[in-house]
Amino acid sequence: MPLIIYYRKNSSKTKIMINLLFCCVLFSLDIVPQNVLWDHYTIIPPLGEVKSIVASPLSLLVISDNNLLVFEKYSLKLKKTLHFNDQNIYLLAYDRYSNEFWILGEKSIIRLTMPTYTLREYPVPEQAERLGVSRNYLYLDGVKNFSFDKRNGVTSLIQVFPEGIEWYKKTGDADIKKYPYLTPYYYFDEAEETQTPFARFRITALYDDGMDIYVGTRGYGILKYNKISWQKKRIIYGPLDLHIRQVKKFDDKVYFVSHLGLSFFTAGTDEWHYHRFVRGINNILLSNKELIITLGGEISRIDKGMTFTISTLTTDVLCLSADETSFYIGTSTGLYKLYKGTNDPMQFGPEGYPIYCVLPADGQIYAGGEFGFYRYDRDKKKWNKELNFGVKEIVQIKDVLYLLSTNNQLIKYRQEEDTDTNWVLLPYFNIYDIDSDDEVLYCATFAGIYYYEPDTELYKVIYNLPRIKYDYVFVTGKNIISVSDSAIYSLPIEYRD
Repeated sequence: MPLIIYYRKNSSKTKIMINLLFCCVLFSLDIVPQNVLWDHYTIIPPLGEVKSIVASPLSLLVISDNNLLVFEKYSLKLKKTLHFNDQNIYLLAYDRYSNEFWILGEKSIIRLTMPTYTLREYPVPEQAERLGVSRNYLYLDGVKNFSFDKRNGVTSLIQVFPEGIEWYKKTGDADIKKYPYLTPYYYFDEAEETQTPFARFRITALYDDGMDIYVGTRGYGILKYNKISWQKKRIIYGPLDLHIRQVKKFDDKVYFVSHLGLSFFTAGTDEWHYHRFVRGINNILLSNKELIITLGGEISRIDKGMTFTISTLTTDVLCLSADETSFYIGTSTGLYKLYKGTNDPMQFGPEGYPIYCVLPADGQIYAGGEFGFYRYDRDKKKWNKELNFGVKEIVQIKDVLYLLSTNNQLIKYRQEEDTDTNWVLLPYFNIYDIDSDDEVLYCATFAGIYYYEPDTELYKVIYNLPRIKYDYVFVTGKNIISVSDSAIYSLPIEYRD
């Protein structure tokens, strides 16, 4: 709708208002993320470095890496996560005059209005060590001093700061040492949380709210202390890191396998737990109600935070699958089979080159490797090479297999005896990962998450997720988890269309 302005002739007040309007249009910009209130997806933030913390009467805001986390202040429930991909954000301030928040970035200052999550961005000339708030102005204390007019977005160079400013600044060592009860100013994991019990997680941000003090860390989460009783509550708000390799749902728990270890939460809650490992986990599965993981060439089970070795191979394990009697182990030198209850794996099928995926099925076992796709007939006890394409992932929907080749092409395969060919290359390019909800096939691509409908043989884009490059996609119950190089997104399947 066009903007209509009514004014009287020679009205100086109207001229001032029009000039102010043009200044606001000139100096402020809408930014991404947009329409935050209406987004159906949520962003899952990793346990990063907390840079800044601030609170209003109802909300607690935290910058972790380049994510802005919005918590309900008293329950400490994470309500919203905003990801800023285009610039580094590092300092927060609360404006009690307007009940808004200000986010300072390396290129701009961003105004956040709650509860609509409206964002407006204004350019700033340089980074600042402190951000001051008054009724009509903000003040930036850096190499030079600047004032920022909140009414029109104009930044001006000043010589001296006025009195009565409420200052917010980066947390330094001197700020931390004002609280001797936080000695030694770093934290350790609990014994059941880690294989590196002496790793230190230092304090990186503080916010004193009068009755409570909030402590941010690097990789350990957020802690809240009551300054009278010194009762402590810890917030673990996401997985250990952003480098997600697998996401699996077993029973009521969702597990994230990442570079630093294993993170999990119970579906329907936001209470995260984790276990850090010295070496990165490659795979996870549930067998006989036990969690089985692979670490390098080692296959182990997890029990109450402890790991117990089942078997060790001389080469790295690339994939792990199982049926009722056996584990199937894809390695960098071929495929192995390990009967459950034993610890000696045996060579089984393709050998001499990497095997990336194995799918045990009724009557058949399928394996994808660097130089082909293979099928094992359980009755005939015989392997056949079905395709000469390298295959790195297999997903089954009903009686059809969908294969992701090593050159990121999608192949439809059906095991039939009376046809000249049992596979077809589906038209698309640069698909990096696939998964299924048993109805459609989800594809992580360079331009968003798509899904392929077997009935219509059409690809459809999921518009309710950002149109960016994704490296992985996982389906966990009723949610689609998609992973880019900078963020983890979760979308309920009901909002797929």
